[in-house]
Amino acid sequence: MLGRPILTQQNLASHVANMSTQDAIWAPLFDYQSYGTQGGTQFNFFTAPIGQGTTSAPGASGTKTIADTNMTSAGQLTKGNKFFCTGIEMLLFPGIEPGRGSVALADVGLFVDDIYAIGKSGNLEFKVGSDRWYAKDGPLNMFPPTTRMAVSSAIAVTNDTDSTATSVVEETQYACWSGEPYSITPVMIDDNQGFQVQLNWPVAVAPPSTVAPRIGVRLRGYLIRNAQ
Repeated sequence: MLGRPILTQQNLASHVANMSTQDAIWAPLFDYQSYGTQGGTQFNFFTAPIGQGTTSAPGASGTKTIADTNMTSAGQLTKGNKFFCTGIEMLLFPGIEPGRGSVALADVGLFVDDIYAIGKSGNLEFKVGSDRWYAKDGPLNMFPPTTRMAVSSAIAVTNDTDSTATSVVEETQYACWSGEPYSITPVMIDDNQGFQVQLNWPVAVAPPSTVAPRIGVRLRGYLIRNAQ
């Protein structure tokens, strides 16, 4: 009972790093960036991997980290990694907080306004290779996130005798694009094969709050990788 087990060649083979064997895991690709206070007419995603670009993670500074993206190479997967993409989702986080306490009446609803103004415009284009598009659709609220907060919102006026723009109210608010996940005809992205996601607008759409939101794209799907 206390002796060492007998090792066979089959036992050893099950522990060898076999680069000819692959496994598949659910591992969406994601990339985030700042939307800015004025918006823009084009945003490109998955072009700046970890260590490049500028982080948009709250409170962080410097280049992108895993808090921003899980890409390790610009616009493609490294050798030995493939991605089977099944859908696309977007996440938009306004720069203002959903629970802001006392605010001026004129500023009520800015969190919701940001979500609505940006989501009702623009379009998304997803391309693999040189000229094969797998999604060209809009507006952006067609690409809702699969995970969101569940919250009840309320506004309580602290001075119901004053309805001017300078009135102060207690506010809690939240909104998010919603609906079924956006599915695509599944596509296999090979290692070292270029792909890109673009967000385009005919004119820039500034967030009504004038505070820069954070915007992200997640490609839903499976990572096929060399087994180690």
